[in-house]
Amino acid sequence: MGRPGGRGRGPAAVRRALRAYRRSLSVLPRDFQRAFGAELEASFEAIARDAHARAGAAGLVMALLRGTADVLAGAVRERVVVRARHRGDSTRAARGRLRTRTERVTDMLNELRLAVRALARRPGFAAVAAMTLALGIGANVAIFTVVDAVLLEPLPYPESDRIVVVRHHAPGLNLPELENSAGTIEYYRESARTITRMAAVDERTRNLAGLTRPDRVEVVAVTPEFFDVFATRPALGRGFEDVDVAEGAARVLILLHDAWRTRYGGDAAIVGRTVLVDGASAEIVGVMPRAFAWRNAGAVALEPLQLDPQRSFGTFGRFGVARLAPGADLAAARQEITAMQLRLTERFPELTQSFLDQAGWQVSVRPLKELLIEDIRPALWVLLGTVGLVLLIAGANVANLFLVRAEARQREVAVRSALGAGRRRLAKSFLAESLVLSGAGTVAGVLLAYAGVRALVTRGPEGLPRLHEVGMDASVFGFTLLLGLLAAGVLAVVPLARYAGLSFANALREGGRGNTAGRSRHRARQALIAGQVALALVLLVGSGLMLRSAIRLRAVDPGFVPGGVLTAGVSLGTGTSRAADAVFYQHVLDALAGLPGVEAAGAANALPIEMTGLNGSSFHIESRPRPEDQLPPVAMYAAVMPGFLETLQVPLLAGRGLDRRDQDGGRPVVVVNQTLATRFLDGNAIGERLRFGDDEDWVEIVGVVGDVRTFGLNEDIRPMAYMPITTRNRSVTIELMKFVLRTSGDPGALAPAVRRAVEGVDATVPVTAVRTLDDVVAASLAENTFTTLLLMIASVVALLLGVIGLYGVISYVVGQWTQEIGVRIALGAQPAAVRGMVLRQGMVVTVAGVLLGLAAALGASRLLSSLLFEVSARDPLTFAVVAALLLGVSLAATWLPARRAAAVDPLVALREE
Repeated sequence: MGRPGGRGRGPAAVRRALRAYRRSLSVLPRDFQRAFGAELEASFEAIARDAHARAGAAGLVMALLRGTADVLAGAVRERVVVRARHRGDSTRAARGRLRTRTERVTDMLNELRLAVRALARRPGFAAVAAMTLALGIGANVAIFTVVDAVLLEPLPYPESDRIVVVRHHAPGLNLPELENSAGTIEYYRESARTITRMAAVDERTRNLAGLTRPDRVEVVAVTPEFFDVFATRPALGRGFEDVDVAEGAARVLILLHDAWRTRYGGDAAIVGRTVLVDGASAEIVGVMPRAFAWRNAGAVALEPLQLDPQRSFGTFGRFGVARLAPGADLAAARQEITAMQLRLTERFPELTQSFLDQAGWQVSVRPLKELLIEDIRPALWVLLGTVGLVLLIAGANVANLFLVRAEARQREVAVRSALGAGRRRLAKSFLAESLVLSGAGTVAGVLLAYAGVRALVTRGPEGLPRLHEVGMDASVFGFTLLLGLLAAGVLAVVPLARYAGLSFANALREGGRGNTAGRSRHRARQALIAGQVALALVLLVGSGLMLRSAIRLRAVDPGFVPGGVLTAGVSLGTGTSRAADAVFYQHVLDALAGLPGVEAAGAANALPIEMTGLNGSSFHIESRPRPEDQLPPVAMYAAVMPGFLETLQVPLLAGRGLDRRDQDGGRPVVVVNQTLATRFLDGNAIGERLRFGDDEDWVEIVGVVGDVRTFGLNEDIRPMAYMPITTRNRSVTIELMKFVLRTSGDPGALAPAVRRAVEGVDATVPVTAVRTLDDVVAASLAENTFTTLLLMIASVVALLLGVIGLYGVISYVVGQWTQEIGVRIALGAQPAAVRGMVLRQGMVVTVAGVLLGLAAALGASRLLSSLLFEVSARDPLTFAVVAALLLGVSLAATWLPARRAAAVDPLVALREE
């Protein structure tokens, strides 16, 4: 195929366009390319040069787009003909069918081009409509992206719907959720036939050093069956084997993919190297694949979990996950494992049926995904419903704009009808305009959604499950396309409905006066505005309830004073001995207490509100022996150092607090909270002796302190005991201690000095989570704050859209009634009467919307019940305030058009008539 002369010369932009056009020719059949390719190239080059000379780069781009479109259309046409020949069809028939299809496509493209030109002549209308749609679509796409990733998409494991979690419940012991013990894990492994493999999991923190700086990291301890349950093997190296969990086995680690990439640069030779875990050498034996994601995105590695070799009923605390056996379903697994509870006393002779009955012992088998998302599911569905209402309000606003435009174009449409344009042609025209507007709104909405999703991922609450999996994928874009097409379809119907039954001949005879004939044509717009007001009221009630709930939650007395306190975690890991660890932590405490600006200092293995580091068990009261058939009381306990409770300003109600003598080997003592003292000791706790769990030591109560909200501001206060860190209670760990410093100035400014002070004691010990106690409290409320904030933003947007819509409709009505108002004023009507007439128009619509919205809100607010704290879903104060707010804002939106109406000059109005 020869090349036409002159190719390669001329502006570089033309040459680049020609190369792009040449590549597009590859979609044509080869025979067609050989026959006509050179001619097509030469023709396009001439067109491109002319377009570049006339309009520069913009003209060249348009020429390339048109040329490429022609090539694509030709490719379709020629390939249809080729297929027709293979089927034996006549070429003429095939070309006829193709011509019909091509004409239809061309016709629609022409309509779209005309729609773009028509909207370009009204840029204000187009911009407002497109951006209103963009706001509604963008909000929906952003929240749907989160809902899709968190609630709808399966977990990132093969056949993840067959992974189940086994948990226990003992409400009689005030323990609504219990995990598994080594004994129950072994029991289910041996006896259950509806599961193939069951693994135990325990989330921990470890000191990690070697190859990188020392750090306190989150590690997931798992038994070897873990890899079979999740049907996943390491991408590099090997998984855990039975030898890795044997007593005295060498320590090994498997890195999670993100940690391998960020901490170790994705070094493929990492397998076989050693690091230090809690000061002991550990070999890296594998790296998990990229697709594997644990529920805690901050986890760094997996380590082997060694279960109690006695396999007794023992201590519960192991997360139990299992995979359903082939052919077994969830119902069968629930039935079998529930039936196995009836044989617990046979398997564990230390148990009695009386104990199980009093404990209300139960078991649950649930899909892993359901467990992960159960807390956030209601909030996400509420948010998706909320932004759905925002989209409806935005759509109603745009529909009102279309109605106004339809009335303004009534004469234009009548002229087109008189010239032969049938209703089908008019429908195509309206559909083209709505497609262009919804297309622009959808594109802008996707951009807004992308920014919103990034903000949600980076600033969303850390506790939001699967947050690291959130991203825009094919299902999100499919949802977006569906919203855009739905909006286009609805908007196309609006002018069609407006012109239904309209006599275009009468419209032509009446001229422009047809636009003001009667008030009935305003009813559709008023109905839309009433609907907007109703939807806005529903959203405002929801956000008002959440706001009141958040205020009540933040007003709860936590039992301590968080202001002015800095916290920092210091970890020795497993250490050498409890006594040696206590000495080290005391050195750190002394160093921190001596920092300038520090007024008080202390430490504990658990902070209030955080819910980590605490232990719990049943306990015995020496002076009140318990009958064998009676359930024991249960309490939580923490290890604290002298000064901890005093630094938090927890009030001392009786006796004394813990001091250095108790920590340095004095007699075993304990301090209890008010709830424990009143519930089990009738308030007379000082001098009583307790024994926790299976401990042999009795500890004496030497003090009673105020109740502290240990598990969150919205949780019930539980019995609590505070022990010295040298306690011989084996279940109390002090691998990580949380230091608290009350300062005279800004606590955050003390962070660098804290790090230096700890380094001065031991530079190899990591310092983690240096933050204020106010930040700790705020983090516990992050999920509630997140939901409330998004609801409030959606509600404010809905209110603004509703008010703007009301203002626009009333302004339009005033404009349409200008002559009528002029006549009224000329006949003696006072400005106040005119204002009242317009205000009545606006307030009638508003009141109708408020009444409708109140009825809808009464039903919809029940969906928020699980998210509220100490606030009724039908709180009358919230409903009353929101209704008054909407009425007041609507009155203000109506006042401006009413004032303009009262100022109409009757002479000007009558002259226009």
